[in-house]
Amino acid sequence: MFDSLSVRGATAAACALLSVLSCPFAARAQAPLDAVVVTAARSAQRAADVLPATTVLTRADIERSQTPSLVDLLSRQVGVEFARSGGPGAQASLFIRGANSAQTLVLVDGVRINTSTGGAAVLGGIALDTVERIEIVRGNLSSLYGSEAIGGVVQIFTRSGRTTGVEASLEGGADDTRAVAAAGRYVMGGTRIAASAARRRSEPFSAIDTARVIPSPFAPGANPDIDGSDNRSAALSAGHRWGSGWELEGSAWTSRNDTDFDSTADGPTATHKEEAGSDVYRVALAAPLSSAWLARLSAGEARERSDNRVSDPFSFNNGRFDARNRQVTLANEVRVAEDVLAVVGLESLRQRGASTSYDPNFTSLLTEFERRVKSAWFGLTGATPAQADGSRHRAQLSVRHDDYSDVGNATTGLISYRYDFASHWSVGGQASTAFRAPSFNDLYFPFFGNPQLRPEESTSGELALGYAREQLQLRAAVYRTRARELIVFDPATSIAQNVARATLDGIELSARQTFGGWRVDANASLTRPVDEATDERLLRRAARVFNIGVDRDFGRWSAGAGVSYNGARFDSDINTFARVELPAYTLLRLYGAWRVTEQVTLTARLENVTDEEYALVSGYNTPRRGGFIGVQARL
Repeated sequence: MFDSLSVRGATAAACALLSVLSCPFAARAQAPLDAVVVTAARSAQRAADVLPATTVLTRADIERSQTPSLVDLLSRQVGVEFARSGGPGAQASLFIRGANSAQTLVLVDGVRINTSTGGAAVLGGIALDTVERIEIVRGNLSSLYGSEAIGGVVQIFTRSGRTTGVEASLEGGADDTRAVAAAGRYVMGGTRIAASAARRRSEPFSAIDTARVIPSPFAPGANPDIDGSDNRSAALSAGHRWGSGWELEGSAWTSRNDTDFDSTADGPTATHKEEAGSDVYRVALAAPLSSAWLARLSAGEARERSDNRVSDPFSFNNGRFDARNRQVTLANEVRVAEDVLAVVGLESLRQRGASTSYDPNFTSLLTEFERRVKSAWFGLTGATPAQADGSRHRAQLSVRHDDYSDVGNATTGLISYRYDFASHWSVGGQASTAFRAPSFNDLYFPFFGNPQLRPEESTSGELALGYAREQLQLRAAVYRTRARELIVFDPATSIAQNVARATLDGIELSARQTFGGWRVDANASLTRPVDEATDERLLRRAARVFNIGVDRDFGRWSAGAGVSYNGARFDSDINTFARVELPAYTLLRLYGAWRVTEQVTLTARLENVTDEEYALVSGYNTPRRGGFIGVQARL
């Protein structure tokens, strides 16, 4: 099954992890085993009970790492890669277990933000100042969430809090970076309110490396000017819990991102700017109807808008895209037995997409499309009673049916099993199916779209071995995903067709532990995502990715370091569109903090310490070495 993966690479990865574990310190567990995880089963579970492969990043992890960008933080997690066309705020693609960006579902407070226009979530401009926690579930989860969840699900939770307090921070540094953020929380009895806001600006470099551009009649060149980014974000949440257990909560999150970008199609004097905005609103009611029955009713909306403006009014890069998701969900959780929970859910989703690019007459008329989706799912999680030696069986089952108003319907399922044996050891497996509905770009884009497209489909299998206790967590997994009916441009018909197939094979190794104040997190991902027709590796995905992070508190001081290695990848050449190889690269980052008083902390970080020159996308620049300092205040 995985004979095509490099044995030498697998051996190197295993040795790297073993060397970490043989040190007198080893990696921290990112989520304590008694932490609550909600994404993996769409109901609250202890992290120790979760069966699908899951990583949890807390607010403490975010602040300790001093990482400002969502995609940068995600890229250091096992099984995750990204590509970005320029600096902060630029267009970014996220790959989980080798799947395409449009095959990963992203949620904000339970509301899907994948756009109906392009299919993928717009992630490049999301900063972490207003984020409380992130849960990453790797592998098919369409049986719980429907479309897009082929590679996995990323759920972002906005700032909240259980204690009253106020905090603020300032940061500045390389690339004319300036950042300010503030957050406040109020908790009294069963009432809680949290608010946060932030702004980040930078002017790092020209998005395109103009020295690599070869002018041609249809691509006269790119502007070498500096391309900056200006991000503003805010979040607000409130909730009240009554003594009877009833709970009402609501949240709102917004992000505005103005980013300069480059294009070779408009010449070396043209300027480009994208003004993008994301908004998410949600209200939810939890009602314990009996001691064994909890009903959850929620309604949410996500909006995305992007305006591309070019100094040349006749440029094809001018355009506007709007997208909106409105969803209503009713989930009933029934405690069948002490360790068995059943969930029955109904969901209604209404998607709207509009763009000036959909106008077949090219008159810049905003053309709109809409679809409705009705869904129902059933899930079951359970475990047998623990034996005297601690052994027990765990299982998770789920099945879901989605009915689309424009592209038909799909039924997906998942079965996951784990046997906890010996002392802290476990072995398990998972099989699942998933799908992705065609986006409005796939269906209606002039001269490309095809209204007859069917959903993409996939099947996945996984085997895993794990070891878990509070101070140490180890996991090794092998997986395969077979994707079919993939939507690609068909030269024979000159329109999009369901003709492609891909196989995504992989091995994941991770180790996390704490010891003597040290915290280390190490992971390795070996992937082989290939097009079955050509046996060629899919673009922008490396065969080997290794990450290791080490940090420690020294009283009032703390310090940490992180190393990331990404192997060579293939991409389309910026000039000829021919297949080219992007070299492997290694990035080193250092960070530290000094607690001046109980309320004031000074921070410092140095990115790309060795000043590595590398590329994520052919012809596009990436950050070089840069230092940043900041101050945080808490009351």
